[in-house]
Amino acid sequence: FSHTQSSSESKVSSLAGQPATIITPIPANGVGEIAYVQAGTRYTAPARLESAATSVGNGKLVRITRVVGSQFYVIPAD
Repeated sequence: FSHTQSSSESKVSSLAGQPATIITPIPANGVGEIAYVQAGTRYTAPARLESAATSVGNGKLVRITRVVGSQFYVIPAD
């Protein structure tokens, strides 16, 4: 191989702190869906709130805090 393929792991780790929008509401102790933009491309991902006791409605702005496997964790953006 004359060319090393890049890993998506480094791209995912750079998402902490990035803004995202709720596209499927996240219920308390549940999973919803977010949309975020990275390198000019829009992606969607399953997401949970860091504080499981709250919920966030559709269209709200959140901030990605961490990614565990394919699960994104978010906090409301203030």
